[in-house]
Order: sequence, then structure tokens, then C-alpha cells
Amino acid sequence: MDNQIILLKNRSIPKDNYEEKFVSNNFHTQFIPLLEHTHYDREATKRYLISKEFKSTPYFIVTSQRAVESIMDCLNDISDTEIKTNMFSKVAYTVGPATSKVLQENGFKDVRGGDDANNGAALAEVILNDMDKSCPIVFFTGKVRRDIIPQALQKAGVDLTELVVYKTEDRSDINENFDKALDLVRSQSLNKQPWIVFFSPQGTKYIVEKLKEVGKSNFKIASIGPTTETFLIEKDLPPTLVSKKPEPNSLFESIAQFNEHS
Repeated sequence: MDNQIILLKNRSIPKDNYEEKFVSNNFHTQFIPLLEHTHYDREATKRYLISKEFKSTPYFIVTSQRAVESIMDCLNDISDTEIKTNMFSKVAYTVGPATSKVLQENGFKDVRGGDDANNGAALAEVILNDMDKSCPIVFFTGKVRRDIIPQALQKAGVDLTELVVYKTEDRSDINENFDKALDLVRSQSLNKQPWIVFFSPQGTKYIVEKLKEVGKSNFKIASIGPTTETFLIEKDLPPTLVSKKPEPNSLFESIAQFNEHS
């Protein structure tokens, strides 16, 4: 089988849109889960969600599906329907179409950014052009996050609260799983180099070094966006291509076009 692709991400449950897109177009897909996500402080998150402070905050920011999952898990433990109604009516700002879709599927009615904000800098610009700067806003984030959005909002004088809702740790089986996957795709990709897709720098230290050891001519690399592209360039592993948007259709189209002309 020539069309081999390794997706460096946890497989989404119950379905993964990347898997569906590539499998339906005759790609053999493999996932390498890199990260484990857990609540940072579940009780603290629940206390904040039912607080008067949050009730009077009309806006919130999430930049990952993990943050949405943590919030929803806590909301499911809250029986007060008024609190839930208030939450779902707030303006939600997010990066990229994938997280935007997850928010909408979970009942949030006013989701902004999304397609118009494919990275933190773009989202910060959307927020500053859209929100009432006299009102507070909260950023639900992971323990590790970049400073782009907070710095931009604070520089503009926005009353920003940050609440860490989840933490991320590297899985212990990355090395073993990636070695097996790489051996498999190299044995099955008889005429074409396999694709390896980076979705984030997190959890990829071993993989980057392994690919440099194997040799860049033995595979093709796709980056899901400019932040990960910068990371790969800094690691002397420049990607073959960068997806125009961080979502399945754009990634597939970029790879399909490259394959067609190579």
C-alpha cells in the first residue's frame, strides 16, 4: 500500500475526522498518541464555573479541544440549569475550525474566531476588534501555553483572567509505538515516501531525533500550521508542506496536491 500516513496525535473519540478523510481517500493511517490529558484541578474549575465572577464575565477563550473537554466534564457535574444556560450563552473565542466545531457540538451558541483565526496571534486580533474592552474575559488554558494571547490582551488593557483547567504530559510509550509504526510504513510504502504529520511540538522530542537519524529523504513531513512549522525548522527538520488551515480537508488537499505533482 503506497499511501501511508502517520498522524502524531491522539485519535479522537468516537470518530476522528482526520482518519475519516484520509481512509476515505485510500490512505492507510496510523496514530501515535503523544500526550495524556488530565484535569489540573477539577474542583477549582467547578468552583469557578459557579462563581459570581464568571457569571458576570461575558467572554471566554479556549484554544484546544482538551480545554473544552475539561470544561464540559465539570459542567456535567453541575445540576443548576441556570448556570449551564449562562455558560452556553457566553461568547466563546477559539483558534481554528476543529475546536470551533467541538464547542458548537457541545451547545455553545456564539462561537467566534475559528476559521478566521488559525493561530494565537490571529485570534488575539479577532478578540480585540470584536469584544467590549470594558468587560472582563477568561482564558481557559492548559498548564503549558504560549504567551501570545495573554500578552496581546493585557497590552491592550483588557481585564483578563487565566484559569488552568488541564495538564498535559508525554506518554511513556511514544518511542516504542513510533518505532513500530515507522518500520511498518517503510516496509509497506514501496514506491512513495510515507507522510508524517506534526500537529504540535509537544511530545515529539524522540520522534524528531529519530527522523533525523533515519534521514530526511525517507519520508515527507506535513505541519498542521505555522507554529509547528517554526518548531520543525528550528530543529533542522523543515516540513515538506504546511496545511493552509488546521483541519482535515485542508491537510488532505495539501498532501494530495503535493503527491499529484511529485
